[in-house]
Amino acid sequence: MRNRWMRWTAAGGACAGIVAAGAGTVWYTAGDARGRTVVDTSASVRISAADAGDASRYWTPARMAAATPVGPKSATATGRTFSSQSIVQSKAFAGVPTIGALFFNNGQGDHFCTASVVQSSSQRLLITAAHCLHGGKGKKYATKVAFVPKYDRGKRPYGTWTAEMLLVDQRWVNSTDPDLDFGFIALNDRSGKTIQKAVGYNKLAINQGTGKTVNVAGYPKIAFDPRDRPIYCRTKTAKQAQFQIRMDCTGFYGGTSGSPWLLNYSYTTQKGDINGVIGGYQGGGNTASRSYSAYFDKDVYNLRAAADKRAV
Repeated sequence: MRNRWMRWTAAGGACAGIVAAGAGTVWYTAGDARGRTVVDTSASVRISAADAGDASRYWTPARMAAATPVGPKSATATGRTFSSQSIVQSKAFAGVPTIGALFFNNGQGDHFCTASVVQSSSQRLLITAAHCLHGGKGKKYATKVAFVPKYDRGKRPYGTWTAEMLLVDQRWVNSTDPDLDFGFIALNDRSGKTIQKAVGYNKLAINQGTGKTVNVAGYPKIAFDPRDRPIYCRTKTAKQAQFQIRMDCTGFYGGTSGSPWLLNYSYTTQKGDINGVIGGYQGGGNTASRSYSAYFDKDVYNLRAAADKRAV
């Protein structure tokens, strides 16, 4: 569903932003050897220091525990499943510092997704599913956004980090395009450190095709997984559609939206290259056994660049 021509259109084709700082401006993509100009199709909202402070105070242990998932995976713990012979089984673990639970309010209640730290010049960026940040066509941005790295059964070893900016593609805002179901968050510093300095980062990988082995980690709702721990799975990607990929693994219930798909994952460094996030088709999937992601290409690369420019 992506309007692919927009990627290489000059300023005259820019779309109008609703709260989009800089939307429609022309800029050069870093690392593009041919120096093409591209339209910045991003839409963003800034969060005041006062609102960030309110979010930090709002997320008590009790509210975090009571938050519910958002998206199709939150609707049911059942749906279509696969036999144990045909699908990899997820495992519970203690989590890793670069991946955490993302808490927010979407105007209809307190919810959570999964997010991860992605490499950036600003050292402040997270990546997650767009539907965790903005409801899409006719909806609004999330509020009271907070990130807890390596969240595990209520423990917050790296503290709670508040958001300074939320950014998605304007085409997601306009049409809830599942091929653009990814977005970025710029975090405020904490105790004089950026999130990247505090916990490390994963690199961004684009145009990697399919059939790749990935490690996927996320936070399923305790109602579906009573272990109340993050889970991970090592599995392979497959093509779903032109701009959608999929992976099969058990246990990815509600709460795992935004979970990163990590190529080249190292169990020693606990880092990899982000090649997708749970979201996209069916909002990431209507079963816990099959999950989807929008295909990562120049669109996500350019969106990260736009977020990095504004995360100052």
